[in-house]
Amino acid sequence: MSRSTSIWNMTLGGFRDAIESRSTPGCGAAAASSAVMGLALVLKGLRITDDKHPDAARGELIARGDAQLAELVRYADEDVDAFNAYLAAVKRPRDSDAEKRTRERAIQAAAERANRVPLATARCCLEALKLAGRALEKTAGNLHSDTLAGGLMLHAALSSVLTNVDANLASLHDDTERESMAAERHALQGRADRQRERLLACAA
Repeated sequence: MSRSTSIWNMTLGGFRDAIESRSTPGCGAAAASSAVMGLALVLKGLRITDDKHPDAARGELIARGDAQLAELVRYADEDVDAFNAYLAAVKRPRDSDAEKRTRERAIQAAAERANRVPLATARCCLEALKLAGRALEKTAGNLHSDTLAGGLMLHAALSSVLTNVDANLASLHDDTERESMAAERHALQGRADRQRERLLACAA
């Protein structure tokens, strides 16, 4: 997606209106953008604390979080691109046998991409959720609520983006690939659920 068409160039109200009225952006982009906001809350706590009490270990967490934030920003736009590509593939002509074969190949390629993007987004959400857990001990107590809220938003975003995988798996014809992606999807959710419980325990 070009800079001019990125969802990050939309106003917040415009993004909301686009979600409720157009095919794209959809749940994947909405989930990824929610993850961005969640991680931003975690980073806020780290940054404000570091401004007052500079610490090398905290600085490393901030640098890692910034890199994850940039990834999540990119995945939000990639989700829109992936779904648009799938819609374009479905609309390809299918009058002749050759056109049908070309259309089917395009649909399969687009379906694979439509699963890989949310899986990649979920992986990044999981790493950011782990960072939120480590950030608590490096964040001032009066900012723990931001860290906790950010971590819970990351968990919710991960769970939400994985519904994209659930919706798209059936369109894959390759049984091995479909089963592999389904297994990863469930593993990611399980790991995120455990990380969420750890975060809540640390914040208690």
